[in-house]
Amino acid sequence: MQYQKVIALMAVIALLTIAIPVTARGDSTVNDTGGISITDSRGIITNLSQPATHVASFGAFATNTLVDIGFLDSAVIFDAGSEYNRSAIPEMMNMSADKFIMVSSSNKDAIIQTMLDLVDEGIWNNNTDVIFGYGYASYGAMWADLEAYGFNVITFYPSSYDGIVQVVEDIENVVGADHGVSDDMTYTKTYIAETLVEKGIINSSQKVRTLYASYSSNTLKLGNDGSVTVDFINYAGGYNVAEDPSKSTPTYSVDFSAIIQLNPDHVLLDGYYSGTAEDFSALIGDSSINVYKLNKSWNSYCPDATEGLWTVACLLYPDYFVGDIPARTVDDSNDNTLLYGAVGILVVVGAVAVVFATRKREGKD
Repeated sequence: MQYQKVIALMAVIALLTIAIPVTARGDSTVNDTGGISITDSRGIITNLSQPATHVASFGAFATNTLVDIGFLDSAVIFDAGSEYNRSAIPEMMNMSADKFIMVSSSNKDAIIQTMLDLVDEGIWNNNTDVIFGYGYASYGAMWADLEAYGFNVITFYPSSYDGIVQVVEDIENVVGADHGVSDDMTYTKTYIAETLVEKGIINSSQKVRTLYASYSSNTLKLGNDGSVTVDFINYAGGYNVAEDPSKSTPTYSVDFSAIIQLNPDHVLLDGYYSGTAEDFSALIGDSSINVYKLNKSWNSYCPDATEGLWTVACLLYPDYFVGDIPARTVDDSNDNTLLYGAVGILVVVGAVAVVFATRKREGKD
């Protein structure tokens, strides 16, 4: 019976090897001691000894991120802009009204009192829990006053696609989530870039001529650099015909004849434009120029930027990009799991062979 015990032992070792990969995902700390350090849009550094148990989501961008990373339950209070009738985030549909508060500089005192009440009720811990908020300059005094009461405030004001990815990663770090969503966002950008190179679309003369336009208060502005939407053009392989190196600001004002002179194949219309794409096309007066109205959430709600980038890539290159956003391949931890699982099976097979060979030599078969 001794050989049966050996086989059983080898089988246990193999099972343990299969179940425990060498590389474990989900460690969202940003330093070796387990602490978390985040520098926000104001340049203020927040240090946490552990992931936050509770957060205040004072921005629909944060709410949508919490939904996507599976940590919505961490939020105990939301800004009114996260209500379903304003954000259209499905998970907000049946949320109780007392979970929301209007976040604005004029409502500063009510916000501070609400947060102090959460502390008094034992729902909030000033040492570890975090307020996520927009980095608007007008909110600066409100954040400063909350910090004076001991609250941790992390603000975000991303103005680029990569900046949005960083915001998502920061939120993942703060709540202790893995980096699945931010990794997916990075992967999508990389996948598009690699596909374009593979197809030989490298030089500006080979790229689809595209520009970004916004129109409000009878003022037309064409995009230059320094915005998420312009990044959509650049990262999706478009040639930004509205870029003007002589302009120091992200956008510049023109009249509609400028669009015809620039001769783009596509106009990406700001999602906040009150009219339709057809309305805007009529203002241009050239039906050969395709106008596509963007979804405003692609700029406002962080993870949605991936959908925006993919949609623009599909618009510009329908022969190369179509359907759903491509999924990432198996991560390293799963690769290790499979590798070590295979090794475990080989251990069992080898052990059985050795035991039976030994017993055969001993004449005990």
